[in-house]
Amino acid sequence: IVQPTADIGCSVCGKGKEVTDPDAIFSFPGQPAAACGNLQEDGENGDLSTDQCVFLPNLITLLCDCQPISPPPSGCSVCGDGKEVNSPDAVFSFPGQPATPCGDLQEDGETGDLSSDQCEFLPNLISLLCDCQPIDAPSPPSPSAIISPTTDIGCSICGNGEEVNNPDAIFSFPGQPAAACGELQIDGENGDLSSDQCDFLPNLISLLCDCQPISAPPSPSTIIQPTAETGCSVCGVSKEVTNPDAIFSFPGQPATPCGELEDDGANGDLSSDQCDFLPNLVSLLCDCQPISAPSPPSPSAIIQPTTDIGCSVCGVGKEVANPDAIFSFPGQPATACGNLQEDGENGDLSTDQCVFLPNLITLLCDCQPISPPPSGCSVCGDGKEVNNSDAVFSFPGQPATPC
Repeated sequence: IVQPTADIGCSVCGKGKEVTDPDAIFSFPGQPAAACGNLQEDGENGDLSTDQCVFLPNLITLLCDCQPISPPPSGCSVCGDGKEVNSPDAVFSFPGQPATPCGDLQEDGETGDLSSDQCEFLPNLISLLCDCQPIDAPSPPSPSAIISPTTDIGCSICGNGEEVNNPDAIFSFPGQPAAACGELQIDGENGDLSSDQCDFLPNLISLLCDCQPISAPPSPSTIIQPTAETGCSVCGVSKEVTNPDAIFSFPGQPATPCGELEDDGANGDLSSDQCDFLPNLVSLLCDCQPISAPSPPSPSAIIQPTTDIGCSVCGVGKEVANPDAIFSFPGQPATACGNLQEDGENGDLSTDQCVFLPNLITLLCDCQPISPPPSGCSVCGDGKEVNNSDAVFSFPGQPATPC
């Protein structure tokens, strides 16, 4: 066992594999028993002969549970490439997950403890809260992500060419102080917001602050801004509400039944921005369906069967890895991720829900690539089979097993 023949060493499991049961004991007639972990170290240190390097993999693969070497974690930045957390003590919370400081999230990303989905999903969620900044940028003068000045020219929090029409609406974000839309607009115009916040805020506040083209006359109401006599569908083109009693709520706005929202859109009482913005928000809650489709038999947006083939609520090629996590959505009963996955597989979700859910539940339900089924093999070798099934095979350290 201890005849060194090369300084470069070898793997006792074979090329590209490693021991995953280091405490298993390997014994061979005439040799002292050795733990698999020690054997692996001997091989790596060059303390095994060339013959032993060639011979051992076939002997110990089963006993030492040899497996392909796992690639080292590549890690990621939770703020996105080239950016880092500047507010490590801010606390990020997500339904069904423990609250986590931004600094801890950054460490989890760097050490490879986050899935690739989480690496892609988190930057958009935490950019404002964790005050993500370019890595080589100087630290902002204030710990608050709301008041970190980065440019003297300012910006519009509604986006270019638009302005706040509901200055008294209150915008709140986890870990940040609540701020009136009017105050946010002033901060943007004065250059007191970072470039990231200027990019991020329009999508968050457009509906709440009633962002309108600057030339449009201001109005105090977000819900009743007539902009077109032709109206629009709050579900999107060629779709309609099939759950009119579901209640849509948005911070700073009165709760409104889906049926009334649909009427407001059809009557031209919604702004063009709202017509663009609402379909993504209400599609699941109001159970938006193609206009030509028959009304579903159930009032629940979660259980409208539309296809016999089903779908994956995590997206194509992915599955729920946290079935006990609870997904909740305004106006719908809370549902375990595992139950959602079953509903999708059974065809109990609408096409819209199949499209909409993956982006909502990826982080909560820990969606992961589906593990490929084991390919299997013949213990006798390709093209051969056992003809003496009652014979008993025994191997040191393993239970005796009939062929």
